[in-house]
Amino acid sequence: MFSLSSEAKVGLFVLVGLIILGYMSVQVGKQTLGLKKGYTLEVVFDSAAGLDRDASVQIAGVEIGRVESIRLQDGKALVRLRIVSNVKLEKDAIASIKTHGILGDKYVEIYPGTHGETYLAAGERISRTERQADIDKLLHQLGMIADDVRGVTSSLNRVLAGQAGEEAITSILTNTKDLTRNLNHVIVSNEAALHAALENTRQLTGNLNRVVTQNDEKVRQVMDTLKSASLEMEKTFAALKEITTGINRGEGTLGQLVKDKGAAEKLNQTLASLQEVTQKINEGRGSIGKLVNDDETVRNLNEGLTGLNRYVNKAEQFRTFLSYRGEYLFDKSDAKSYLDLRIQPKEDKFYILGVVSDPKGRRTTKDVTVGNTPTVRTEEWDRDGLLFNAQIGKRYKDLVLRGGLLESTGGVGIDYMALNDKLKLSFEAFGFGRDRRAHLKTGAEYRLFRHLYLSAGWDDFVSDQDNRSIYGGFAIRFEDDDLKYMLTTTPIPK
Repeated sequence: MFSLSSEAKVGLFVLVGLIILGYMSVQVGKQTLGLKKGYTLEVVFDSAAGLDRDASVQIAGVEIGRVESIRLQDGKALVRLRIVSNVKLEKDAIASIKTHGILGDKYVEIYPGTHGETYLAAGERISRTERQADIDKLLHQLGMIADDVRGVTSSLNRVLAGQAGEEAITSILTNTKDLTRNLNHVIVSNEAALHAALENTRQLTGNLNRVVTQNDEKVRQVMDTLKSASLEMEKTFAALKEITTGINRGEGTLGQLVKDKGAAEKLNQTLASLQEVTQKINEGRGSIGKLVNDDETVRNLNEGLTGLNRYVNKAEQFRTFLSYRGEYLFDKSDAKSYLDLRIQPKEDKFYILGVVSDPKGRRTTKDVTVGNTPTVRTEEWDRDGLLFNAQIGKRYKDLVLRGGLLESTGGVGIDYMALNDKLKLSFEAFGFGRDRRAHLKTGAEYRLFRHLYLSAGWDDFVSDQDNRSIYGGFAIRFEDDDLKYMLTTTPIPK
């Protein structure tokens, strides 16, 4: 039987290995030669650190070429790419240097451009690039962050370590526990008061909703008025357009002035005449000339204009306000209404005239004598009676003092204006008498919109007749200009 020696077997094994190695080399050579058959493109990066020659060029993870060469040009890296022939890149394609993982090899990633754009020809340059992330800088920054974290933990360790740190943490936890227990006690003990406040708020919103619903017709009338005004403006603009069209056609005085040369000559003659008149005025001839050149005439005219200006300023300072204020008394479940007319001849002086509808009515007292019994003073309330206001006020910067007739009794009031007069804090005292305590009232009013105000406070809070009550409400206030507008635009029923 045919047999091989050990030397022949080793030789045969080496021969087979050389054949396999030669075949693999030929296959790798074919791939490299295949890439040589493609076309070249250039791209410039600020830095090509870590990118080697013959590195892969990919699109979406698929290799489409290799890096052919890397060289320096004007302080930047000029990279030449060899792209396979069947892949075309648009002119707005983007090139970027990427890394396989954190420590992997670097390659060139191509992001295709807009579909339908023209393609890059062989030898052209990819103009758009993305800056690659610098791993060394990232690691350096991470090292700095780690040092900062180490410093913070060291500081916390020094603060919290030892008996003092344990006592501080124990104290903080104890205080937090006491705080939560106290808050829980406050909420439980005031549950009824909180429920009452929420119920009062619900009733107030219901009342406001009814007020808005009742005035829905007035709001609709205002919107109709605005609509009519817009239609009138459209008509005005149409008339202006017609006038300008007529001027362009040469119609009317302005049209003739623009189109007719004769009219322009007449205008020049008129201007020449005006020049002669102004020359006479400069020479002091005529009444106007004396007015311009005579100091005494000018002085007399200035004095007259000064007096007229003072009169006009006083007329402009005179202002009138009409306001309605409604207050809901939560403790009495009733409402109180005010209608006031404020006359302001100066910025710092005003008068108030008004009527008040109080749910208690108007209080009257009289002395009654029956037979030989001593005279007894009795108190009666007229629920249908109205109360009256007649006050005079003076303002000193942000402080306002008032006095006069408050709700049909003598009294005084103090107001403090804040937030550019958007917020008013008030205190009133009236109804002084020997048989009962004075009526004291305090509250605040805030301007929510131009004509709408919200108010809240405490009415008759020292009453010995069980009349004290928290209140909340709103006010609507109009100035004289608003009243003129509404009176002139409101349609008159026929």
